[in-house]
Amino acid sequence: MAFACQSARRMRSFSWYLLRLRAPKDPAAWCRTRMLGSIPPVQESGNNFVDLPTLVKQLCDELPPHPAVGAPINGAVVARVKEVLQQTRLNPREWQQHAVFRRGRYTRNIVGYSPNQFIALLLCWEKGQQSPIHDHSGAHCFIKMLSGRIRERKFAWAADGTVGPEAAEDPGLLDASKPEQSVGFMHDSLGLHRIENPSDEEAAVSLHIYSPPFRECLVFPPTGGAPKTAPMVSIFEPESARKAEENSPTISLQEFCKRLTELRSEDGVKANLHTVLDHLVSAEMTDIEWASYASPAHFSEFHPVQHIIHCDDDFSVVVTCWSPGQKVPPHTVGRGRMMWLKVMHGNLLFQEFSPGLFPWESDVERQTELGEGSSSFLEECGVRMHDLKNTSDSEPAVSIQVFSPPLTSFTFHSEKGTERRDLPRLVAQAPGVESFSVRAMGRTAGRWFLSFRGLQSLLNEEFSRPEWKPTTISTLLTKAVLNPQEWRERLSNAVPQQPWDSGGSSWPKHVLVAQDKHYTIILSYWGSGQERSVAIEGGTGMSWTLVLEGELEEQAVNIGNDGPSILRSSVLKEESCSFLSSLETSGALGADMVERSHSSETPCVSLHVYHPPLPQAWMRG
Repeated sequence: MAFACQSARRMRSFSWYLLRLRAPKDPAAWCRTRMLGSIPPVQESGNNFVDLPTLVKQLCDELPPHPAVGAPINGAVVARVKEVLQQTRLNPREWQQHAVFRRGRYTRNIVGYSPNQFIALLLCWEKGQQSPIHDHSGAHCFIKMLSGRIRERKFAWAADGTVGPEAAEDPGLLDASKPEQSVGFMHDSLGLHRIENPSDEEAAVSLHIYSPPFRECLVFPPTGGAPKTAPMVSIFEPESARKAEENSPTISLQEFCKRLTELRSEDGVKANLHTVLDHLVSAEMTDIEWASYASPAHFSEFHPVQHIIHCDDDFSVVVTCWSPGQKVPPHTVGRGRMMWLKVMHGNLLFQEFSPGLFPWESDVERQTELGEGSSSFLEECGVRMHDLKNTSDSEPAVSIQVFSPPLTSFTFHSEKGTERRDLPRLVAQAPGVESFSVRAMGRTAGRWFLSFRGLQSLLNEEFSRPEWKPTTISTLLTKAVLNPQEWRERLSNAVPQQPWDSGGSSWPKHVLVAQDKHYTIILSYWGSGQERSVAIEGGTGMSWTLVLEGELEEQAVNIGNDGPSILRSSVLKEESCSFLSSLETSGALGADMVERSHSSETPCVSLHVYHPPLPQAWMRG
């Protein structure tokens, strides 16, 4: 069987030699044209493919910066925000990390925040769950369905301030599968409402935007009677101005992040260990920083809320809000990574485990109490399994963690298995927040939840550097998580007469995603028909291939006078990335030959980045 497979691979490689015999004198140009032909550019749709931080920024731009509680409905603002939300397409893999389900009740989970402007919450509804009848304390309430369906029942206000009769019209049904029915709006002037998941088979997830944020609302008994006040956020509100020791200089968290960015040394970060700690000792959060990073809305009853507020090439800064008794499961932060920690409020316990196969089977080897105001350099956290816990049963805690190289994702280990969680950015434009750079993400375990537009922005950032590196582009593509809805839409629009998942052909379908002075991005679909799909490509300088779905075979071939010679052969599985350069595949004829093929019954979708960009003559528009 092994011999037969090897023979088959050799036979496929000799197809290159046959092609060469039939090709013109310039085989590289012939191969490029045979592969790509004329590539149809596809116009972008009106859909807004974004990640959560980008959506939060868009909401910051659309909503009033300081809305008044109880303000009347602003029709223009409502129309604009509803339009943004209706067009928004979030990547399910991103928002599902923040979804928490409970059997006994629906849950509310923070995913975005702007002090005194709005809060964005992910509400998770198990089958049949419902909210009580409630008001919104004068806030504008927008609802965007992400999964499943919910039913909204509206009620009138009674003259005595209690709940009145249910509205005569049919209950509104918000449906994630129907964009035109996926967005709703509610305001106290329109009455009261109750939300329920009508399905006994499917859970539902909805995104709720409340502007301005509110801490409590009125909950009404369905049978009448006086309403009760119910908290909408945590009851915990840590002190926002812990008194520093007399004569001790302090800096804001914004200034601390700025100093980290400016901290450069020929000897690297390790030469500045004590400098980082000195800056952290001096760091205190201002009132606006407490409101931005550690308000009552930032405390969850389910788990500590960890969110990243700064990330540059060398450091990331994470704020963690701990409800009483909460802990993070055992984990390491990776060999060679350093961590500094300051307790801004409350008390934490740092535990290191003895070496063992499983942390829950290992003994606690060392415990360190971290009191309020303490700053520490925790040297062994890179390789030693450890956890952190709020030791109080009644008081919350707030901590600042600094990581170098930057860390934007945690992998936790427990008896239930391994859980990977990317740290969210809850505040889009808070003081001191640095834009995430390509180089910074390249040094972390985090992922990029990107749209095609976001991918272009990051490619532009790297290619604009005088010393840009191919390895950085490879890392970017390896960490990129593109939205399947977006690339499937692009492919469907490219071939309107044939669904993107229709049967295959001998040549894959190609769609132009972007053309820039530095690069070209091509999206390719490889069908599942009986005929093998093959693409033949000549020298284009450098090329990167990212498999979005399915499996793709790739061979780099040198065509010499004695025939083809395979320089590299690999199978690219889903979410794997390859890099090829003409410098390493240059043949005697000056033609770099690459064969990409697909023969599986499962279709394949791949993304290709070319540098320098492909000639304009190949684009059809």
